[in-house]
Amino acid sequence: MTIKRRDPEFLHPDTAAYLRGLTDEEAAKHPPIVRERDGVYMQYWRVGRWVRCCEVEAPGGPASGSGALAALMRSTKSEFGRLLPLLAAELRSGGVPDLDAIETAVRGGQLRCGTASYAALLEALDGELPPPSCPGCGRRMERHSRIGKTFQTRMGPVRIERSYCHCRKCGGGAFPLDRALGLEGRTATPGAESLYAEAASSGSYGRAVRQLRNFAGVEVPKTTLLRHVAGLGEEMQAFEREDAEASPPPERVLLGIDGTGVPMAAREIEGVAGKQADGTAKTSEAKVIVCREADRPGPKAGAPRADRESRAVSVRIDSARSADGAGRASEFTARLAQFTHRNGVLAAEEVAVLSDGAPWIRTVCEEILPGRKTTFILDLYHALEYASAAVKAAAPDEGKRKAWMGWIRKQLDAGRVDRAVAALKRCRDRSEAVAACIRYYEANRDRMRYDLYRKRGLPVGSGFVESACKRIVGSRLKGAGRRWSKAGANAVLAIRCCLENRRWPDFLDWRAVRVPAA
Repeated sequence: MTIKRRDPEFLHPDTAAYLRGLTDEEAAKHPPIVRERDGVYMQYWRVGRWVRCCEVEAPGGPASGSGALAALMRSTKSEFGRLLPLLAAELRSGGVPDLDAIETAVRGGQLRCGTASYAALLEALDGELPPPSCPGCGRRMERHSRIGKTFQTRMGPVRIERSYCHCRKCGGGAFPLDRALGLEGRTATPGAESLYAEAASSGSYGRAVRQLRNFAGVEVPKTTLLRHVAGLGEEMQAFEREDAEASPPPERVLLGIDGTGVPMAAREIEGVAGKQADGTAKTSEAKVIVCREADRPGPKAGAPRADRESRAVSVRIDSARSADGAGRASEFTARLAQFTHRNGVLAAEEVAVLSDGAPWIRTVCEEILPGRKTTFILDLYHALEYASAAVKAAAPDEGKRKAWMGWIRKQLDAGRVDRAVAALKRCRDRSEAVAACIRYYEANRDRMRYDLYRKRGLPVGSGFVESACKRIVGSRLKGAGRRWSKAGANAVLAIRCCLENRRWPDFLDWRAVRVPAA
């Protein structure tokens, strides 16, 4: 803080007296005077009749040295010494200042200061690292030269000059700093990758580029973002396949499985049979797996309370069919087995599987899950959708439809599926929708004991997996004009699942161990 006094008790009264003795013309031309006392450096100057002083940095202090602190101070002086006069001139101009432009400029200056100090810090660390041993012959390598490389960081691009070590005998080489930081073969730090993952998984790539610029002040070309997301997605899929550490088993666990269509590029579905009128397909099915602990009694009269912290999700476009028709497990079966092992499902005392009744879901689950403690539940609302279509086709009168639907709902809630089927059979010939409902109920009869499920505290709806279909898949991969490759869709889905499961730190730990030292 600047101090101004007419007759001050300065640390250096002789300097103050000297400045007061100058004429106004001499004082205007005289440069500031820096004096030191007891390790404190003070700068003195005169303005009008007043002598002013302030504490300043010591000549030859941190800003004049080397290292991260000196680089930060030099960069700060350079950035804001240039920026502040421009901003002050704009504020004095009398017009309405553009605060957004000012804030953007200040943030840009802060980020550039940060990158300068970060580069100095890493370069200082590079100087402390000893040359590594050659993996070929075991001899200690020698420092050969310094080679620069630009890394993308949370603050933007950082150019680092790091040591390159060379083995004279084998001809091999290595960068000790890259190896120590886990950045061999990479151009982005984990911090930058975290920004890319969050932005690219939450919206379109164009929107992600704008968000990175606006929220983080980081400029990333769209092609660079696409490349990093593709690489991250591949690694996260490998992480999901290879990470075998199991969580503590819950007492009771709910497992929901469903599929939802993802719009695909034409080359991805060429020749694939689908649900279109001409027999072709426009989508590929992303299979969604969600598990969480069963609801626990809430504080009011047995109201359910979901344990959302225990929820885990896995989504990928893969096949439930074995590649060779027999013997080897399908892609989805292998993924489900790994998912249930990792989340403690296989060791749980009781497992309840909720689905829409698709035959492939039960086939795969019976292959993996112990039958003696697994309860299969047909989603009640899918059952009611079939009943609604049947009633609408069989009963033209709206009043009768409502009454009939109410009666069927009561029969299902009470576990009396046979009564509902018998009533539907009396009008089987009226519509194919009625026949389809009868077939659906008869095929899933043993999974529609809703009265017993409720008594055991189990849910009768698969809303938690339907929600995951919309939240993980629909909100990002579906939309006007969006068409995906299988690799691109699976990359984004892997990132979204990793973030949803809060496993980003686990992924970084796995990657650090998995990547072998060169």
